[in-house]
Amino acid sequence: MSEEPGGAPFRIPAEFVRYAAALEPAEVARGHVAGWLTGEDTVRLAFLRRCDLRERAGDFELIAGLEPSAPDLAVLCRRLSDESADAGRVWAYLALSWAGSRPDGQRGRLLGEPAAKGDADAAHPASGPDGEGPRRSAAGREEFLIGRAASGQGMNWQSGSALLGTDRPEEVDAAFDRGEELVGVALIGLALQHPDPEAILPRVARALESTDARLRPQSRVALAHVARLHGTVDRRCLELLRSHPRGNEADDDLWGYVPHRRLPWWLWRHHLGERLAWHLRDRWRA
Repeated sequence: MSEEPGGAPFRIPAEFVRYAAALEPAEVARGHVAGWLTGEDTVRLAFLRRCDLRERAGDFELIAGLEPSAPDLAVLCRRLSDESADAGRVWAYLALSWAGSRPDGQRGRLLGEPAAKGDADAAHPASGPDGEGPRRSAAGREEFLIGRAASGQGMNWQSGSALLGTDRPEEVDAAFDRGEELVGVALIGLALQHPDPEAILPRVARALESTDARLRPQSRVALAHVARLHGTVDRRCLELLRSHPRGNEADDDLWGYVPHRRLPWWLWRHHLGERLAWHLRDRWRA
């Protein structure tokens, strides 16, 4: 697919890119130069990556500090893009993945645009019957998201404030695998930032079953956030929470925000027993 200025056959939204890859500055810049990203999405992605990295933000800070329509943005992106010969590789993956994620009619239209520009080979992988497109997308995800998360490139793991902005589940998985000291902070960040509780709860369960004295209370805080923000919980987290001391943050927010019919008997017993104790105490004082 074309990498000439403005030559991309379609735009890729920042909200897709942010979950699909942990980009480097030159890659964000190449996205803008090639036309995959609008000026607004270029600045937004740079801002999000600046938040990921905090003190290591570097060139992301420069991009995020510019107005989307400023001529300086194009100049800076051209310079950063020219400094990396490999910066376009991630966009081949992102374009293929974005097109492949669209409904059938839209997917065919998106994939047909490169072919109409004479780049038939770019359209073949996602539309062909041989599964080449999904394989390429999976390989790109492994390299540009999971691989970078595993190596710690995706986040600044020394900055608690950066980790509270975590919204990629793969970052938390990799942090567990590496034994990161602040993985519980990242888990709380994931609970606060990610829009899908089904992506959060399996990671919360992993922390709930930990024997780490610091991680266990953080897992309860994360579960409390999921209950408060999404009004839901899964069976695995409830099973694991039962072994934790009663009266914690998760107990209270589950009771307050999740329909009671979905909660187990032991949580009913705790809250109803607590309410009865309050009632008797109030009567005694009266």
